[in-house]
Amino acid sequence: MTSTEMAVNAARLEFTSSISNRDYRLFVSVPPGDAPVAGWPVVYLMDGNLHFGITVDTLRIQACWPETQNAVVVGIGYPTDSLQTALALRNFDLTPPHDSSLAEDHWMRAMGSLDDFGGQSAYLRMIEEEVKPLVAKHCPINAADQTLIGHSLGGLTCLTSMFTAPANFQHYAAISPSIWFNNRSVLSYVEGFEATMKTGDAKVRLFLSTGEYEEVSPMRPRYPAKGLPVPESTVQAMWNECAMVTLPSQLTERLKPLCGPNFDMKFVIHREEDHRSVVPAGIAGGIYFSQYRPD
Repeated sequence: MTSTEMAVNAARLEFTSSISNRDYRLFVSVPPGDAPVAGWPVVYLMDGNLHFGITVDTLRIQACWPETQNAVVVGIGYPTDSLQTALALRNFDLTPPHDSSLAEDHWMRAMGSLDDFGGQSAYLRMIEEEVKPLVAKHCPINAADQTLIGHSLGGLTCLTSMFTAPANFQHYAAISPSIWFNNRSVLSYVEGFEATMKTGDAKVRLFLSTGEYEEVSPMRPRYPAKGLPVPESTVQAMWNECAMVTLPSQLTERLKPLCGPNFDMKFVIHREEDHRSVVPAGIAGGIYFSQYRPD
């Protein structure tokens, strides 16, 4: 079973990327009725196998109210019905190249293979050069009203896209982004983004969020007594180093001075949520922030 079975008006489009040479499945939900004159706004969701259904349902419910516009939802996923397979595949697509020396005698070594990273640049090119044209053939879209949403490594990829090619989307929703990855290398792009915002070469809006319990010691909720392959001390070390509350908070303070005609942002710490449970709250907040149209 996949989350697509809960989604209204969902179609599947499959293709092999000539950029990454990998197979993908797009889950596409088009709102009922006629498209606006300018075409439908589009929400592009990474980890489509995992979160497509809840994203569609959340948007359709919010769009019942007049201040929230409806939109096409495109879940970018893989041609598999196995969530474990999708999770393994996304680790490569949603990460930059990783300096393996950073993981010596490190909690990452205990978590599994360190070889399946580094496809993020090709993945973002694939969205821009292959996914968007496929969606445009499927339904009328508004190329000037597009949103990118991602959680965890997807949140990292969301920030990477915004910092390096901000004009590719008008709205970004980075939920619990893995800023820590590869020695926080994503932050090296912030200076260039700041310059772009100051020159007005792009106009973007960012919803950034994380869970209150993503950086606490001892962990909350409590670590399971059995059923996970690594000891609690390894997971606690991961939580401490990933700084899932501290790093987004620091990034917010750095980006706040940019707020003005070309940039807007909102930062939320979701109370009593951890890295797993934060997804529905983050998606709901990101959808409302990106699709709110009071006029």
